[in-house]
Amino acid sequence: MSWAALTFLAPLTFLGLIVLPIIWWILKVSPPRPREQMFPPLRILQDINTDDQTPAATPWWLLLFRMLLAALVVFALAQPIIKSTQVETAQRPTIIIDQSVFAAPIWDDIISEAEQRIRAARRDNLDVRIIATAQINDTSAAFLPASEGLRLVKTLQPAPYPIGLSNLRDELNNLDMTDTDITFLSSGIASINTQTNDIFQGAKASILMPDVQANIFPGDVRETSDGFEADWYRPSPKGAGSTMIEAVTSDNSVIAVEPLTFAPGATLATVTMALPPQLRSKVTRLKAQGVRSAAAIKLLDDSFGRPLVGVLSPPADTSSPLLSDPFYAKQALSPYADIFDGDEATLLALQPSILVMPDSMRSDSDAMIKYVESGGVLVRFAGPRLAKRQDSLLPVTLRNGGRAIGGALAWEDPQRLAPFNQDSPFFGLAVPDEVTVSKQVMAEPGIETDTRTWARLEDGSPIVTSAARGQGRVVLFHVTAGPEWSNLAINGLYVDMLRRILPLTKGRTSRAAGSNADWILDRALDGFGQLQSPPLLEQRIADAEFDTVSTSASQLPGYYRQGTRQRALPVLQNPTDFGPMTAPRNAVVSGYGTEAPQSLTGLLLGLGAALLALDAIFALWMAGRLRFLRPQRGLAILVCAAMMTVPQLSDAQTPDRVVQAANALHLAYIETGDARQDELSRIALDSVKTQLTLRTTIEPEGVHAVKPDDAGLEMYPFLYWPVRRDSAALTPESVANLNAYMAAGGTIVFDTADEGDRGLRAGQPHPGLARVTENLDIPRLVTVPTDHVLTKSFYLLQVFPGRWANGPVYVQAGSNGSGGRDGVSPVIIGSQDWAAGWAIDPEAGSLIELSNDIPRQREMSIRFGVNVAMYTLSGNYKADQVHAAELVERLGRNNELIERDRKARFRDEPEPEPEPEEVP
Repeated sequence: MSWAALTFLAPLTFLGLIVLPIIWWILKVSPPRPREQMFPPLRILQDINTDDQTPAATPWWLLLFRMLLAALVVFALAQPIIKSTQVETAQRPTIIIDQSVFAAPIWDDIISEAEQRIRAARRDNLDVRIIATAQINDTSAAFLPASEGLRLVKTLQPAPYPIGLSNLRDELNNLDMTDTDITFLSSGIASINTQTNDIFQGAKASILMPDVQANIFPGDVRETSDGFEADWYRPSPKGAGSTMIEAVTSDNSVIAVEPLTFAPGATLATVTMALPPQLRSKVTRLKAQGVRSAAAIKLLDDSFGRPLVGVLSPPADTSSPLLSDPFYAKQALSPYADIFDGDEATLLALQPSILVMPDSMRSDSDAMIKYVESGGVLVRFAGPRLAKRQDSLLPVTLRNGGRAIGGALAWEDPQRLAPFNQDSPFFGLAVPDEVTVSKQVMAEPGIETDTRTWARLEDGSPIVTSAARGQGRVVLFHVTAGPEWSNLAINGLYVDMLRRILPLTKGRTSRAAGSNADWILDRALDGFGQLQSPPLLEQRIADAEFDTVSTSASQLPGYYRQGTRQRALPVLQNPTDFGPMTAPRNAVVSGYGTEAPQSLTGLLLGLGAALLALDAIFALWMAGRLRFLRPQRGLAILVCAAMMTVPQLSDAQTPDRVVQAANALHLAYIETGDARQDELSRIALDSVKTQLTLRTTIEPEGVHAVKPDDAGLEMYPFLYWPVRRDSAALTPESVANLNAYMAAGGTIVFDTADEGDRGLRAGQPHPGLARVTENLDIPRLVTVPTDHVLTKSFYLLQVFPGRWANGPVYVQAGSNGSGGRDGVSPVIIGSQDWAAGWAIDPEAGSLIELSNDIPRQREMSIRFGVNVAMYTLSGNYKADQVHAAELVERLGRNNELIERDRKARFRDEPEPEPEPEEVP
């Protein structure tokens, strides 16, 4: 039902106006007119004027006021709204929904706008036509009832690839676009080569675009000496000026976050991340924080991170590993690469990026040559065998004859290494004076040898040479892999030189040696940037086409596999090919959410409540019950009213969070500023809240996010605090607030969530935890004793798992039932990532995969969460049961004494005579 710009969503409510005559009649007859009866003794009082008079019937103005109040309530319940001129239409609407990957960040806005326009059409009894750009060839664009259109819109999702407008143009050319209003809900991004002028056949259309472009696209990633740097593009200079870039591991852990800032008017910016090699190798993708789109994800594959290195080794001999040449190479490379050792056949089957060949395992077989020429990097070391006979897998020609071990090249004074040239990959490395060479194999001098030399001795003789071979490369160290000919193998320079060789594998493709098999989709990105299982219909990409293929419905972005190799197909091959969409001619452009209809229901109901209160005042006044409101008492009433507002103003300054926490039990976590981590903490504690309600008599009301300096922390039994490596030091106000919280009996659960990387810290403290706890009143800590209250506050536990299960957990020493805090430790510190173990979404289930170090690890993690809540709430109540075993034992002994006494008394008593039987 509509009237001008006003629409009523529940017009049948106006039937309630029928009761207005009944209301009029009730008010008219109540109160009834009194019957006049003269009482003679009171005749003398007839002429006395009274100050207060009570009306005999309801005054007409009050009757009218109450009738209007009833009509106003009926009017409000009819749900009136003021229609938008752009949303409402007299013709059947055609709604075009952009399903490209660029629409993912604003997908909620797009669907909300579509539903709003379809509901407007339903109010006007109009059919709608829905055109989803990713389904143009799959569905026919016919007009549907508005209710079916709503159901269809709810099923749509953004595609994980860009969608050109050429298909949309062809689809619209095949449709009759007369007598319809066109609305294009777009992402605002299109290919820079797209022509949009004729897309709507010259018809007038309304196009919605976001006011601020949230999309951001990744570019190239380059490794640096201490990490890597990545390019990022924004499609428009008017887009977001800054954001945060996250480095994410395969288990969705964020191990680094760096700011990305675009210069004014620039569309390219570079972010630099400094990470040690051990952490850098765990990064599997980069993502823009807060941008929910596959286009904002950079997938990293085998060409990034830790390479696979094979070390040719003889059968294992553990008696003297220091005498084995492969030992030194493996020790030097193990922190920076995945090392496998074995014989030639075993390692070639693994297709390593680099193959290390000591002299004892030298080979120039056809398989080895094929490996190098197909893109492998072979790092060789000299030795007695190579000195006697050279082979075909060498970067330079060696001199024959007396340059072998014990031959002519045996100096009285060992030679030192010369500084590295600028064209050498070792350039910039400092050469220690203690590194010397006593023997080597010599290369034939010549121009070719000079151009292939990476390192020399002080006398100019080559010590490391290299040459390309097919698609691969051969690198030769002219000394042994161990310390026999040189002490290089036991010096730090040896490690640095081998590290400089590792990036040589980055340029090669992920193609297996000699293989041109198809790449098969292993994990696919959805439109929101989440990795999912591949579709049921297998998707393949030919090996020769992988570098040039563009993503589509039949070639989804994600990880593709070819045997043991993995390659990433990006959403966009070239981010600079996309930019702001140019609006077609005759198109009206507006933003999302600017034309939403305004509901008057709340306003009218509020007005009705105010009028109802005014009616109560009128009723009291008419009944003569407001006589105390005299002018001389007005000042006193105003003073009382002012005094009553004082506590109300004080209450208004108290945050709603504190009031809620004071009225009912709430759990709380510390906000870190990382939206993803904070959301995980919220879901985790909400899951703990649910489990407490299901399993115990505790029924928490909700979960609050707090900051260290917030007021009212004492309302929470414990604070869960996920501590990041880059967590900043606390302010003096936060330190004082947290110390007061712990002194009042609260417990802070610090979780560094890095148990999987604890070995990499080499015993060093967690940097973020050290900064956060620097000025806090942390007592002496010990690992949780086996009989601690925390192990039995509800469940009997001896492990306290989260994502990991084997890390230590620390509590206050001697807090097992004594002290002024009722035996509760002020801190619980661990690295298990408890939020990952607790986080269970009611619809999606478990959010993060656990390491499964122990059986039923998630259940044990939830039980630990229940124990923490019970421990912080009940204090040392469970500690009072430490004597339970002794009491049970004593009770057992008492029962034995009672039974023994009963038997003794039974033996002393005479046996009762049997009663005579009655004979019938």
